[in-house]
Amino acid sequence: MSTYEATYCDTNTDLQYIEPNINNYNLRRVIPSDWTSSGTTDLYYLYSSGYVTQLFNNGEEMTSVTDTPNANKEFNYNTSTGLLSFFLEDSSSSLLNSAVIEAGRDWFDTKTEAVRKASDFVRNVLPVPIYPRKGVGVASATGNNYPEIVVRSTAIIACADLIRPFDKDKGDELMAMAMNPEGTGYLDMIRKGEIALSQDEGLAKNSGIIREVSINANTTGSIIDVRGRPTAVWDVIKIIISTAGTFTSGSASGVKYDTFISDDTSLKIDKSSDAEVIDGNFQDVGHGMQVRFSPGVYTANDEWEMEVSGELDSRTLAVKHANAERI
Repeated sequence: MSTYEATYCDTNTDLQYIEPNINNYNLRRVIPSDWTSSGTTDLYYLYSSGYVTQLFNNGEEMTSVTDTPNANKEFNYNTSTGLLSFFLEDSSSSLLNSAVIEAGRDWFDTKTEAVRKASDFVRNVLPVPIYPRKGVGVASATGNNYPEIVVRSTAIIACADLIRPFDKDKGDELMAMAMNPEGTGYLDMIRKGEIALSQDEGLAKNSGIIREVSINANTTGSIIDVRGRPTAVWDVIKIIISTAGTFTSGSASGVKYDTFISDDTSLKIDKSSDAEVIDGNFQDVGHGMQVRFSPGVYTANDEWEMEVSGELDSRTLAVKHANAERI
């Protein structure tokens, strides 16, 4: 099978974040103790095993083969005859019938399939494409390749599917965190625009998102407020300290900053503000946006960026209702 579709969470840490005991839901069943000798040394037959894709002997995975087993710990299940053949050295029918032999699927394969199915489910449910968060300065704080709300929703659905065969109520309870009839699940809120994805041109970008790019350990001041409405469709504004110093209320400040916006060759390259003195008021940084610096120590080359978007996705705007009355 070849596919270009992505999976949105991993099979270990993301699932365990939702359900710490997820490994307890490894689906296995003890097969009947009715082994017989095949007539070939170390080869044993079981006709009443039921469908077997993976065999476990005392918890250890045995090796599946497509032909008649002839090496230690090999097994084969014939779907047409229902015969399970098992080659085990230094054993006997009585020893096998007293051992704990289980059938099931490889746990890694089971979790992988659950994550794939959950990822496809999320893709089918959401009304927007899901874009990766890869690249310098655009990855999420957790380091996930996709928006955290998508990662978490996928992990919830995968855990729900893995748990439901053992505990339907708990599986349904988990699923309700992602989707439910009341519309309060994570995916429900994304669909309704109550939660914006990182790719959306939502209210956050329209107000200006400040991120620290490189701040010296001795710096104590920061950008503490933003205002304005972006005049650019989208851009990332670079804000950098060009002259170090201490900005103190009641004293003239010598701290200065520069800002850079994009041109037709790259981001953060065209100087917009040059050697502006920090004064504690709202000050221009470009594209109709202003920031306010707090008093404190500033070090040369302290850098922030502001992501802005002058557009708003209609999906992320709350629907407002008003009553019209004719008088």
